[in-house]
Amino acid sequence: MIANRAWRSVAIGTVVGADLVVLFVSGAAVPGFVPFVVGALGVVTAWALAAPGGWGPFALLVVQVLGIGTTAEVPSTVAAWVLVAAAAAAVVLTHLALTLMGSWPRRADLPPETARRWAVQAAALVWVAIGASAVGALATLTPVGWASWLAAAGLCLVAGLTWQVRAATRRG
Repeated sequence: MIANRAWRSVAIGTVVGADLVVLFVSGAAVPGFVPFVVGALGVVTAWALAAPGGWGPFALLVVQVLGIGTTAEVPSTVAAWVLVAAAAAAVVLTHLALTLMGSWPRRADLPPETARRWAVQAAALVWVAIGASAVGALATLTPVGWASWLAAAGLCLVAGLTWQVRAATRRG
């Protein structure tokens, strides 16, 4: 069993770390917007962590996405797509951490099987964010005639995610 303080600390650290990634990505595009994002993230993160089963987590995800979306430009370089992948992974990890905190009793220890399943699903979704950004970077950097190949790569990405999540969540 994983002690409740240990897994909750990891979940809280994941949310705070994701907020820092969002701040970095939003600050890279429009540095003057950072104080507004810091203020909004500070208030909404505290609300989400205090009541992970309520509306706070939804509000935090909305603030994260708006913080990234309103400050970022359309990615056109590999570096910009790397930032997109980092931001997407941060938002996904925030969602997963707050879902775990909201669905598992506050003072209950976490069974290792549940932690393993959560970690595998989180890794699958993060790799999809990275893969989707790679497909986006390819689309940005390749000629228009390659569109059908990029669409095929996107479909392979979806098929790979489906297979990975199914394999990770199949019982015995």
